[in-house]
Amino acid sequence: KGLLKEAYRVLRPGGTVALTDNSPKSKILQNLPPVLFTLMKSTEPHLDEYYLLDMEEAMVEIGFINVRSVLTDPRHRTVTASVPKL
Repeated sequence: KGLLKEAYRVLRPGGTVALTDNSPKSKILQNLPPVLFTLMKSTEPHLDEYYLLDMEEAMVEIGFINVRSVLTDPRHRTVTASVPKL
């Protein structure tokens, strides 16, 4: 959530942020064999935190507007949001 707060702080009014990463809702990632999931977790120390965070909801709470999430492929999503204009 700290990254989202910092993005909101540094963006100009009307500015937009776009984040592309694994989608927690991806059926491919949800059905990974345990050994592969463990391997992925070993290289991503904040993975549990990331999967538990509702990014879109957190962005709205921080103050972003026009929050949108789009699956860019079966494993990834891109979330975009804007800082309101003054």
